[in-house]
Amino acid sequence: MSEQTDKTDPVFSFVVPVYNEQEVLGEFWPRLRSAADALGEPYEVVFVEDGSSDNSPEILGRLAAEDPRVRVVQLSRNHGHQLAITAGYDHAAGRAVISLDGDCQHPPELIADLVARWREGFEVVYTIREDTEGISPLRRAVGRLTYRFIRFAAGADLDGQADFRLLDRKALDALRRHREHHRFLRGLVRQIGFRQAAVRYTAEKRAAGASGYTLKQLAAMSTAGVFNFSVLPLRVAPVLGGVFLAGTLAFFLLSLVLWPFGLAASGWVHAVMIVLGLFGVQFILLGLLGEYVGRVFEEAKGRPLYLVRERVGFPEPAEELPAEPEPEEPEQEPRDQDRYVLYT
Repeated sequence: MSEQTDKTDPVFSFVVPVYNEQEVLGEFWPRLRSAADALGEPYEVVFVEDGSSDNSPEILGRLAAEDPRVRVVQLSRNHGHQLAITAGYDHAAGRAVISLDGDCQHPPELIADLVARWREGFEVVYTIREDTEGISPLRRAVGRLTYRFIRFAAGADLDGQADFRLLDRKALDALRRHREHHRFLRGLVRQIGFRQAAVRYTAEKRAAGASGYTLKQLAAMSTAGVFNFSVLPLRVAPVLGGVFLAGTLAFFLLSLVLWPFGLAASGWVHAVMIVLGLFGVQFILLGLLGEYVGRVFEEAKGRPLYLVRERVGFPEPAEELPAEPEPEEPEQEPRDQDRYVLYT
């Protein structure tokens, strides 16, 4: 195994989020190292330890001590998959940055195909997961429904896309300028543009353990994909209003037709139907507005995206994110005391 010195600028950076992966790191690391060595270029591997409760931090510490190409960013707590990848992107120094999960479902052997497309001139090379080995039919159906929901509401066709991708340094720098807290990287990668290409693959079965990506996280991803990139839910208001008015009108017309035959509903039924319909529409609209207002509130607080507990293996202090420029205060004209009269 060839080792690069710390002074060598890496051509490739591999970003790997890790959360309770002690059972699979032993298999994942040799496969990633073999695939990276085959590229024949200097590289680094940035593991982002996302507040694991198992022995993953100790395993990553040993890897960093054994191989100078391994860097570890240990977050202060569990921040979630999307923020862990973001932290890795912020610390990566390579000309091309490749993110993949450490559970072996993103096969490291596919890296050569991503790099080949990058060398052809593509600045974003993303992957499309055609199938996943060992996944339940229910989980597969929920995943497909999530992507279809995002495509309908936000107009973004992300069906099957994963966070297994290659970003050129230019594309990565553009992506890093997006600092919203409710992150949906797949949507952001699509939004930044650049020359993009896709590589299809079949996700492998997890080497060990259970997936940490719960249905709750899948739901959070779908809402981020909609509310972060679309105002379509707000435009549902007139549609719901129209549906309600049409339904109410149809109800009254039916009652009018049935009234001569004594089959029309009583007056209190009409009142109840109107009240229930109005309350239903109002609560739906309040929920949609609350979702957008809540996200604005989170962004307005200006809290950091993530907090780092420790950095291991970096040859020098990691580059800090550029501070937001302070707004310039308008210049004030000098006061002319003779122009003012004070009343006390």
